Amino acid sequence: SQKGGCFRPTCSGMSEILACPMNMAPVCGTDENTYANECLLCVQSLKTKTNILIKKDGSC
Repeated sequence: SQKGGCFRPTCSGMSEILACPMNMAPVCGTDENTYANECLLCVQSLKTKTNILIKKDGSC
């Protein structure tokens, strides 16, 4: 789902912090941080209890 050009990451019901694969598929979060992959963005979103969306693929 898109919101103002941002994409909601597919955290598929992630309610706890899981180990992420170490694949490099960088995404830029709406918090202006670059994450190595979507899973790490999800983890940060859970940790900080903020709704971080994907601003764009690639680094910020």
